[in-house]
Amino acid sequence: MQFPAFVGGSYQSQAYTADQERTVNWYVERIEAPGGSSRSALYPTPGVETIVTATTQPGRGHFFENDREFTVCGNTLYEIGQFGTLSSRGTVAIDGNPATICSNGDGGGQLFVTSGGNGYVYDLTANTLTQIAALNGKATMGDFLDGYFLCLNASNSTFYISALLDGTSWATGTDFAQRSTASDPWVSMKVTGRYVWLLGEVTSEVWYDTGASPFPFAAHPSGLVQYGIAAPFSVARIEGALVWLGSSGIGNSYVLRAPGFAPEVVSNYALQSVLAGYIRVSDAVADTYNDLGHTFYVISFPGQNATWAWDAQTGDWAERGTWNVANNRFDAWSPRFHSLAFGEHRILDSASGGVYRLSSTLMADAGGALIRRVRRAPALTAENERIFYSAFELDLEPGVGAAAGNAQDVDPQVMMRMSNDGGKTWGAEMMRSAGKIGEYKKRVRWNRLGAARRRVFEVSVTAAVPWRITNAFLTLGQSIRSLKGQQQQAQQ
Repeated sequence: MQFPAFVGGSYQSQAYTADQERTVNWYVERIEAPGGSSRSALYPTPGVETIVTATTQPGRGHFFENDREFTVCGNTLYEIGQFGTLSSRGTVAIDGNPATICSNGDGGGQLFVTSGGNGYVYDLTANTLTQIAALNGKATMGDFLDGYFLCLNASNSTFYISALLDGTSWATGTDFAQRSTASDPWVSMKVTGRYVWLLGEVTSEVWYDTGASPFPFAAHPSGLVQYGIAAPFSVARIEGALVWLGSSGIGNSYVLRAPGFAPEVVSNYALQSVLAGYIRVSDAVADTYNDLGHTFYVISFPGQNATWAWDAQTGDWAERGTWNVANNRFDAWSPRFHSLAFGEHRILDSASGGVYRLSSTLMADAGGALIRRVRRAPALTAENERIFYSAFELDLEPGVGAAAGNAQDVDPQVMMRMSNDGGKTWGAEMMRSAGKIGEYKKRVRWNRLGAARRRVFEVSVTAAVPWRITNAFLTLGQSIRSLKGQQQQAQQ
């Protein structure tokens, strides 16, 4: 029989007896064809390979436009050529926050960079970087709209605008707005469409260009948004909407999506329970990218050493992680700050000066580390009766071992372990081959697995091959009726 709901995302409920599913470095894809042999599959998250490594670190900001790629690594602004040449374009201040980079297009020919609380303008023709004295200590983050560079100073809840198409000119004494609609300060800013979102600690506002002079921006008449932001650099644009780690006057630790002026919660109860247990979330940094039809919002919590990813197409949440071999654990996913450059996904390293190519065809993590992938399935119960397990079989695409190289890649292994108390304690891992190259009929199967009242199966893999899991099957001795009922319920 099919394993009920074996393929799925992470969902670790407050009670392990309710659900304790975990999915790391895989994502769920629904099979759209009605004749598919499974309803959904687990596909591997992308790996990376090094394009170039900067001498300063870590990666802090990334931008591409008009065939020119720029990054801030450590205290240096670099330009990156299509084939990885790295050119230093000047130095910037540095603090614990990311840098931001935006452009005023062909009309201005400039980049606006914020880093370490200061603002800088890079002339794209002269290739010179100039620090803007008027913004010293005032530039938390920047953006661009309607010919103006925008700069938020989160320390006093003020945002400034540059002269039209000229980022070297800032009349900070007159061309500014300070929060007055609500008492909580603005701490983050993001442009989406023709609107400027100014996000406070518990409430937010949407501003737009009215065309007035001398200061053209004003609050939109739609009113005050009753949600703020818990982590200033968690806001990102995704599919025409903003997504961020939200907060309000009555609670926090949930992820919001705003396709219009009314945000909606997209995090589930289980994730919100996990986030509520984090000691610190204000340092969270988010990224977005689209690959193979899936748009991901990826949010990392450096202080908690954790990364979560939301799939905007399926609504599923899963974990990302860089495997720490020495400590036998997942750390926060090291790749960060994505940009689509020269027709490929490129991303920086939050722990080094690495600039990487990101692709589903690549099977290594940052620095060439192994990617460990884990799927912990929901517990199997049948009215608390003992279930006897004759066999567990993992349905995956077999025969995808490497043609040559490491033994673990030539003959990739699946590691399976079991828990008989709902995921509290675990037995030893048992390994099975997933098939060398060409072994397309290989079955990944474990026999004579004893009995349990609350059995949890977990599989993990590390070989650098394209792992694709489509299902799992069980051969049972008793209590089949109840489990078949679970299966039918899961398929409805």
